Amino acid sequence: MTDIQGTEAAPLALPAPSRAGRVRGLVERFGPWLLTAFLIGLWEFAVRFFKIPPFLLPAPSQIAVLMYNEWSLIRMHAAATISSMVSGYVCAVIFALTVSALMIRFPLMERCVMPIFVALQSVPKIAIAPLILVWVGAGFHSKLLVVTAIAFFPIVINTMTGFKEVDRGLRDVFTSVAASERQIFFQLRLPYAMPYIFAGLRIATTLAVLGAIVAEYLAASNGLGYLVLSGSFNFNTARSFAAIIALAVIGTTFFGLMSLIERRLSWKRHAMGDQTTHD
Repeated sequence: MTDIQGTEAAPLALPAPSRAGRVRGLVERFGPWLLTAFLIGLWEFAVRFFKIPPFLLPAPSQIAVLMYNEWSLIRMHAAATISSMVSGYVCAVIFALTVSALMIRFPLMERCVMPIFVALQSVPKIAIAPLILVWVGAGFHSKLLVVTAIAFFPIVINTMTGFKEVDRGLRDVFTSVAASERQIFFQLRLPYAMPYIFAGLRIATTLAVLGAIVAEYLAASNGLGYLVLSGSFNFNTARSFAAIIALAVIGTTFFGLMSLIERRLSWKRHAMGDQTTHD
């Protein structure tokens, strides 16, 4: 770059990050971990200082020792919970996306089916779960149905919202060139609905964990929900806490995995959107 006299101008130097900015960055990065460590330390101190009985509130160190000693037991029950959770989640995703595609194609179907979905979602699943147990019996299939029933609704709602948020001008462009409904769906509606779909998928991950636990609370001989109940019945509160911690780790990991998949697919979504705009 040159100035008016023709002399070369010095490149603009970016300002160095201030000390306050660096501290803020460190807090944003390590703040959750530091806060968690502080709360665990406070928990440990309170239990030791007030001499709370372990069957009421075990110390974090006691929970850690139990998790180490009973790791094989926790891993076995965690595998059962993950199996039913992932299977029900996949069924919920397939069902929700299929129904959403049909409802956006046939508006009459949406007007007929959506009120039923809303009514079913309004009913607490803890009230439906016993009926599912009566119909299919206790075991894997009952947990599969409960997880599917709980997880599908946010996917349907978010997907339908994404399908309807398509720019009307682009919709008119596709119509003007006599694009088929299939082309409009795959080249216009689906790319623009991807952020909404993934928002529903992320919400459904936590609901899938909830559904698996609800089913295991009612009638199950394995799973982390069963482990929580057995620990409370036997006054082994440390075991219940260990199962709860395992559930939190599973749910957080599942949520993070779905967010990672969304970030990996985001470039494809933008590429599809750019291609649609150019076309």
